[in-house]
Amino acid sequence: MFIYPRKGQSEEQQANDRYECHKWAVGQTNYDPTRIPSGIPDDQIMQKRADYQRAMGGCLDSRGYTANKLVVI
Repeated sequence: MFIYPRKGQSEEQQANDRYECHKWAVGQTNYDPTRIPSGIPDDQIMQKRADYQRAMGGCLDSRGYTANKLVVI
């Protein structure tokens, strides 16, 4: 995910906001992209990843960022 600050946030603030939004998105979606899921079909993993990215993007938007997701083909 590429994140662009709209309000001149410092590097430190960007890192803090990204971490806080990550924690929130994991809590909302029950999916953590930093951990490898096991025993879940690939289509469910893709859906959970999409849900996480939407949650993360919404959180970052509310904090003054534009977030563009990286599309993997």
